[in-house]
Amino acid sequence: MEAKERENLIYSKGKDNPIEKEEKIMISLLPDADKKKLLDIGCGVGTISKELQKKGFDVIGIDFSDVGVKKAKKKGVKAKVCDVDKKGLPFDKNSFGVVWAGDVIEHVFDPINLFREITRVMKPKGNVLVTVPNDFNLLMRLYVLITGNTPQYLTYKNLEQCKHHTMFSWKLLKYMLKKGKLKVEKFRSIVRVPFTKIEFSTRLKIVGILFGRIFIVKAGYLR
Repeated sequence: MEAKERENLIYSKGKDNPIEKEEKIMISLLPDADKKKLLDIGCGVGTISKELQKKGFDVIGIDFSDVGVKKAKKKGVKAKVCDVDKKGLPFDKNSFGVVWAGDVIEHVFDPINLFREITRVMKPKGNVLVTVPNDFNLLMRLYVLITGNTPQYLTYKNLEQCKHHTMFSWKLLKYMLKKGKLKVEKFRSIVRVPFTKIEFSTRLKIVGILFGRIFIVKAGYLR
């Protein structure tokens, strides 16, 4: 099954894109809206896009799922179908004050090209908000060492598929951002206490790198 068909199927069955802890942190890192145009890459059914509209942004969402885009439009979101791996970002240079890329970079086949496209469509003083999983935190490294399994093993065991095409470390994320002419301005990570459901966010990079489950970054142009 092609990726688009898979997403269309699960969106048809009622999948949502809920606002969770990482999205709340991303929202807290947003610049003042001031009617800024915001591009939501991978908008899905538009739940997050709609919330960003409420914050005062002029939001345009894109997604490769036509079912997701149709549902986003029903929510009142300006959305269009776009496969960024095939067509990049179908917008002019300097079109957006903010680009939102939550839970999407790990799903594309060419993240460096996407970062370059983000830089192209972003205004000179604009910002991009990014989240990616921390696939090489200390617990995962120990798990791989002890069991001999890959980081994707549990995902395949539970879902029989893994939609992440890149396994991210902090060093790889910084490298890709730099290749896209972007630099980190603010850092957050969400840490889960082992064997519990307790989570907290941290600004400390060493804590996030060692124990975080996800990286949250606000980036701007690399001068």
